[in-house]
Amino acid sequence: MPAQGLLRKCLPRRRLLMPVAAAIALACGALGARAADFYAGKTVTMMVGFAPGGGVDTTARVVGRHLVRFIPGAPALLVQNMEGAAGLVAMNYLSRRVAADGLTIAMPGRSWYVEGALRSRGVAFDVDKLSYIGSPGGVNSALYVRTATGVHDLASLKGSPKPLTFGTLGATTPTAMVPALLAAEGYPVKIISGYVSTARVLVALEQGEIDGFWTVEDSFARRHDLIDKKLVRPILQTRTHLPGVPLLSDVIPTDLRPLLMLLEAPDNFGLPLVGPAGVPAARTDILRKAFMAMAADPAYQSDARKAEQPVGEPIAGARLQAMVDELAKDATPDIVAAYRKLETAK
Repeated sequence: MPAQGLLRKCLPRRRLLMPVAAAIALACGALGARAADFYAGKTVTMMVGFAPGGGVDTTARVVGRHLVRFIPGAPALLVQNMEGAAGLVAMNYLSRRVAADGLTIAMPGRSWYVEGALRSRGVAFDVDKLSYIGSPGGVNSALYVRTATGVHDLASLKGSPKPLTFGTLGATTPTAMVPALLAAEGYPVKIISGYVSTARVLVALEQGEIDGFWTVEDSFARRHDLIDKKLVRPILQTRTHLPGVPLLSDVIPTDLRPLLMLLEAPDNFGLPLVGPAGVPAARTDILRKAFMAMAADPAYQSDARKAEQPVGEPIAGARLQAMVDELAKDATPDIVAAYRKLETAK
C-alpha cells in the first residue's frame, strides 16, 4: 500500500486514540486526587508492639505525631499498644484483622521481621508482601551492666565469680540472643525472661533485680538518669558509637560471624513502620512520601533527638522491602540452625 494511503488509514485511529489517552490521563489524575483526599477527616491508627514507656513506644509516638502532619488531609492519630511476643502479636493482628485501607499502620518492634524472614513458628503474615513505609534509621545496641556488679569490661565479665543475670524481652529477640551467644562462649551469663517491655526491664535493672540488659541506646531516652548517675555502663556494642567500647563483631569467633547478619538486623533496620499486605499502591505511596518528608522536617528531628532516636539517615519503604528480601535470601539452613540454637539457650 502506498505510504499516503497507509497514512490516511491510520489517521482516524490516531484521532480516536488521542481522546482515549486523554480520558485515561484524566481518570488517573482523579484517582490520585481521591487517594490524596482519602485521609481528610479520618484517623490513622498506629499500632505499637510493646507497652507504653519503652523505646519502641517512644519512637512510635514521635513518628506518629509528626507523620500525620505530612499526610494530605491531615488525619488525626490514635496510638494503640498491643504488647506480646516481641511485636509478633501486634504484627499478626495487623495482618489478620486489619483492613488494608491505609488507615492502620504499625511499629511492632525490632525483631519481628527477622522471624518473618525465617518463617518462624507463630508468624501469621507473609513478610514479603507487607506494605513497608519507612524507618527512622539504624541504631546502636550495647550491653549494659550495673556498676555495682564490679564488672567494667568484657574481661571482668568473663572473670566474674558468679553469673550475671540479664533481662530479656523474649527468646527470639536480640535482648536474649546476644547474651546467649556470650554464654555459649564461656561468659557467666544467665538469661531472665518474662519482661514485656523495655521500661519494665529498666525498672528491674534500677532495682537490682537483674544485673544487665542488651538493648538499643535509645532505650534510655526516658531513663537517662540511670546512665547519668552511673548506675549502668556499656561494655559491648554493635556500632562504633560509644568511645572505647568494643564491637560485638570483634568478640565472637569467626565461625559464628554469619550469625551477625541476623543478630544485627534489628540495628540495621531500626524500627520499621509497616502496613498490612494489600494497601492500595496510591495510599502506600502517600504514606511513604509523607514519611520521608517528615524525616527531613526540623520539628520532627528536634523531637527525635530529644528521644535519642536516629536522625538524618531514614530508610525509605522500597529500600526496607529490599532489605527484607535480602535477609530472607541470605539466611542459609546452617545460619538458621545456629540462630535457632541461640533461641533455645537458657
